[in-house]
Amino acid sequence: MSLLKKSLIAPSLAIFLATNLYSANYTVDTTNATKAIEKISELSNIPFIVDTNILNGKNTNKIQNVQNLDEALKLMFEGTGLEAVVKNNTIVIKKIEGKGTVLEPISVNESYKNGSSENGYLSEDITGVGLWGKRSLQDTPYSMSVIPQELIENVQAKDMNQIFKMNPTTQETGQMLTGLGDAQWVTIRGFEVNNPIINGIPYSTKWASTPMMQDIERVEIINGATGFLYGGGRVGGAVNYITKKPTTEDLRNISIGSYGNESYYTHLDLGGQFDDNHTFGYRINALYQNGELSNESDKEQKAISLVFDWKPTDNFYTDIKYSYKNSLEKGGNFYFRSISDRKAINKSKGFSPDWIQDELKLNKVENNTNWNINDTFTLRTSLMYEKSKSRGSDINAGVRDNTVISSLSSWDTYIWKGAWQETENYGGNIFLDSNFDTLNVNHNLTIGYSMNSRKHSTREDDGHFYRFNGNVSLNDIKNLVEPDWDSFGSMGTKPLKPSTKSEYQNILIGDDITFNDQWSALVGANYATVIDKSYRTNTKYDESKLTPTLSLIFKPFEELTTYTTYIESLEAGTIVGDRYKNEGQILAPYKSKQYEIGGKYTLNEKILLNGAIFRIEKANEYEKDTTPKLTLTQDGEEIHQGIELGITGKVTDNLTIIAGGTLIDLSVEKVEDKALEGKKPINAASKMAKLYSEYEISQIKGLAITGGAYYTGKSYGDRSNKDVLPNYTLYDAGLRYKTKLDKYPTTFNLNVQNLTDEVYWTRNNMLGDPRSVAFSMKMEF
Repeated sequence: MSLLKKSLIAPSLAIFLATNLYSANYTVDTTNATKAIEKISELSNIPFIVDTNILNGKNTNKIQNVQNLDEALKLMFEGTGLEAVVKNNTIVIKKIEGKGTVLEPISVNESYKNGSSENGYLSEDITGVGLWGKRSLQDTPYSMSVIPQELIENVQAKDMNQIFKMNPTTQETGQMLTGLGDAQWVTIRGFEVNNPIINGIPYSTKWASTPMMQDIERVEIINGATGFLYGGGRVGGAVNYITKKPTTEDLRNISIGSYGNESYYTHLDLGGQFDDNHTFGYRINALYQNGELSNESDKEQKAISLVFDWKPTDNFYTDIKYSYKNSLEKGGNFYFRSISDRKAINKSKGFSPDWIQDELKLNKVENNTNWNINDTFTLRTSLMYEKSKSRGSDINAGVRDNTVISSLSSWDTYIWKGAWQETENYGGNIFLDSNFDTLNVNHNLTIGYSMNSRKHSTREDDGHFYRFNGNVSLNDIKNLVEPDWDSFGSMGTKPLKPSTKSEYQNILIGDDITFNDQWSALVGANYATVIDKSYRTNTKYDESKLTPTLSLIFKPFEELTTYTTYIESLEAGTIVGDRYKNEGQILAPYKSKQYEIGGKYTLNEKILLNGAIFRIEKANEYEKDTTPKLTLTQDGEEIHQGIELGITGKVTDNLTIIAGGTLIDLSVEKVEDKALEGKKPINAASKMAKLYSEYEISQIKGLAITGGAYYTGKSYGDRSNKDVLPNYTLYDAGLRYKTKLDKYPTTFNLNVQNLTDEVYWTRNNMLGDPRSVAFSMKMEF
């Protein structure tokens, strides 16, 4: 603009500004909808209000030197299906009536840009962490990974083991909980994590189940202690499963496929709105799976989830969800109680006969509500109740020279068969957010309460142990004849009685403080209470502690976030199970501490680079060698310190990479048993390096080649570190082809997992999955 034009316009502007406070010079150079609206709110110095769900996956238009707020908002949101207007000195962003989410031609997934393959599986935000509400992934001061639904679908993960295998900061661990749930366990930062979080509500113990894989919208993995956030029980990290919600546009998907061998499945995914005003929505996911898997176990699963939501205004959202799962697995649950030579095992497979079974029947109800009361206050609540019936059997085997040793003289080998038992899990939270300014410092202050509880009921005749006579070849154990269980006495005839109960209660306060564009902080405290009770031994403890957290965040420029975080966590002591001599004992609770320094850098809005260094201090728990069974006890302290690095996103227009590594120094210190001083904890690898990539073939539209290489370093199977679990590298390879059959978008997937059929140990008593060839076809109607 020339000087003459400026001199002529300036008086007019002065008059205009006197009547319109929203005039300025607006330049927004980001296309991320959330960041864009935050930027224009900052430039105009007026607040905004929006249901953040409608911003998911949205890209706005860049603007430059627009001199009126109304015009700037119009240009930014043009073509997005949203509109932004100024009402009562507030920017209000809402969906244009009658308009749907802007869709990519081949898909009707409303969040296709956020976590999709087209976006390199990069998620720009998270649903929330503990009491902290929804926020940008880059600006969250914890080391995190977000696994979107499309990645889970494209790699054909039959369970979370495939995801934990691929993720650079998680170690596939396996699950060894017979008849008490199907939640897969994982090792993060050298600590085993086995009690999940579902839709932000944590489970108090590992006796839990997770949603069917087809109902998962995303998985948010937090590395490190999360006791302040979720109430304890997760020293190494947390896994939060976010399930699918109703869609704004009609969704009609059907998938058929196989997880390998003869395990076939059909999945139906339906979603949409009942009315033109988008007030009532629904989502239905149904699955049927049946057949023999690649490890020679046989699994049948029937599951359904129903979600209905109600949105009477732009400021209020509530939903109700019902889930049902019925699963039966045969030929699994084989555990190596001891083994003389791990290298002698030359095939990863199930060794159990078909009469070794695990059965689960589960019903669950959930509710989530979000109410933006006014410009200052927001109320968030979540509730959950789950009841499951389950029973199971397993084989614990002492193996010498590929022979299962007779168990009459010891407990090295035995078979367990359990009766039906019941587990009730329930929990909820209520958080009140208040947004206000003090002396040019912005506060988003949250106060709240959360709790989660698990009650387990068993019978006096809850099961039988069987020890057989004579050694049996490991490969012949599958042909073992089922014993006559009736000859052992009654089983499952007595009434159910409470056995154990675990509960966490948390009173929380946290302040998300923004000092300026560069400096911010998260400050909070949790008055945490842990209650554990054993009805059988009539023992109980009820202990409370104040666990604080502090995160200091510095953004030298928009694309880079650095942070320092300190967090404490109150952890419940283990209720010792029937595998141990001291069954029923409740070990003492303990408080863990974590220090972390990290950074996240967004490159060209297509790639996220992240790194963190950390130190965790936790009480050491271990198995003491006693007869006839082991004793579970505590002694000393575990110190885990290390570094994590990662990259996620589109490196080029055709190449996607998810890669990274973890290096940890693990040690046990301050122990009374000096033989354990300086030893490594069991089942924890100190080195991991992983790479998953996809390359789209330009010459053949819709075709992509996929593959991965995942290295896990050695770990130890005993506390003395004499039993070495060898390092291993797993390889995957696959093809994906997107096309249209008639007018219907269709995706074909082929994946070979564990390409070289590597025999590897996920923990000291369990083998990983053998090679499998999975395929699927998904059609969108």
